[in-house]
Amino acid sequence: MAVDGLTSTLTLQLDFDKSLKTPKVPAQDAYYSARVRTHLLGIYCANNGKIYCFFYDETTGTTGPNEVISLLDYLINRLQNELGGHDHLIIWSDNAPGQFKECFLFFYLDYIVRLGQFLRADFKFLLEGHTYSVCDRRFGTIQTLFKKREIIAIPRQWATVLEESNLSNVEVCWVTLAMIKDFKSFLRLRYVSRNEDIEKQRFEVKNIAWLNFGYGEEVDDNEELQLVPHPESVFVRFQINPKEVPRKISFVKKKQATELRPEFLTTLREERKPVREDVKRSCVRLAQKYLSLNAVRFYQSLPSTDGPDDDYEMP
Repeated sequence: MAVDGLTSTLTLQLDFDKSLKTPKVPAQDAYYSARVRTHLLGIYCANNGKIYCFFYDETTGTTGPNEVISLLDYLINRLQNELGGHDHLIIWSDNAPGQFKECFLFFYLDYIVRLGQFLRADFKFLLEGHTYSVCDRRFGTIQTLFKKREIIAIPRQWATVLEESNLSNVEVCWVTLAMIKDFKSFLRLRYVSRNEDIEKQRFEVKNIAWLNFGYGEEVDDNEELQLVPHPESVFVRFQINPKEVPRKISFVKKKQATELRPEFLTTLREERKPVREDVKRSCVRLAQKYLSLNAVRFYQSLPSTDGPDDDYEMP
């Protein structure tokens, strides 16, 4: 979509693969043991045909908005350096609540458009019944590769196996603590979640199909689409249909909104997040039974806590 004659578009798709339980060993007792989760966020870039695979274990982060926004922001900045600037950003994702269809991701897109990083941004959701996405297809190939490896001793090895596979158009990144920023606290300074539009009409976030920031389409009196600026509001539609009349929403605080400055954005944590004590014990036991001394030392070094972990999912 051209804006003032500019046509450069960056198109991305986000998806999480299933959590990888680590260590992986060919033994039945490992299947029933609590293990460390290794997350894989895939971001496919249609401009160069690559999928960027971001790996990190649960001591670095979860699958929440801080991690998603941090890695998306990291990649956008990297791609702008490698591919040049773009005027229009399009992001596709599935409907996963708490990962992608999440208010902080909406705030982030509003923020970077207001910042001037893009003139327009569109966030579109693959609705129920969609065919497999590009990320899904790539994940299928990656999982086939992983299934061929009987042993994955420590989380970092998932990334190493994929790096050494020489799969085409796949780039691997092991995520460090320094890469995960506290975007939630940062964006809360200016934005607030809302479930009603500027006309005070309520809506449900789960039903949103398309959010549009900066510039967007509206139907004029002749029922033709016109591109219009809407810098102070977000266009929201419940179908992927530009002729649907958009609902207009503002997520900016009406009072006490803070002007966001880079120095307000800090690293989320300086030290690794603890795992549950029973997870640590289980991993140490498996490492002592099946793996090397280095793997045993790795799991023994994990920070741990006796407290509950609501994110933990038993195998």
